[in-house]
Amino acid sequence: MEEVELKNNAFLITKTDKAGIVTYSNLSFQQATGLEEEEIIGKSYTFFLDKETPKAIVRQLWEKVSSGKSWQGVVKVHGSDAKYFWVDSLISPSYMDDEMIGFLLIKRKASSKQIAEAQLLHQKLREENGEG
Repeated sequence: MEEVELKNNAFLITKTDKAGIVTYSNLSFQQATGLEEEEIIGKSYTFFLDKETPKAIVRQLWEKVSSGKSWQGVVKVHGSDAKYFWVDSLISPSYMDDEMIGFLLIKRKASSKQIAEAQLLHQKLREENGEG
């Protein structure tokens, strides 16, 4: 797989409905993934997570945001043509008239230090949970 070099000032933004299905992606996210908007909309946010993302991370993320709280962490995202990139991701519930309508995902380029720490954490969680 080939790592995509993200711009330091790029914000990769997606929105999902309450079920985690992508309803919007900005141009920066499309460029980073190498996918057109039509290829992104309608997919689960988990589609873009690297296959080696520990299930414990996905579970913790989903439990936190579905309960109305924000989640922040460093994850590996994949796009088209076997390309990937690491992001510092903030996921927050979106509300309209006091009702949760979905989630806003804001991603930025992760630092080398953040990536190294995330790789160690992901490895540890995969080993603890028998995921490889």
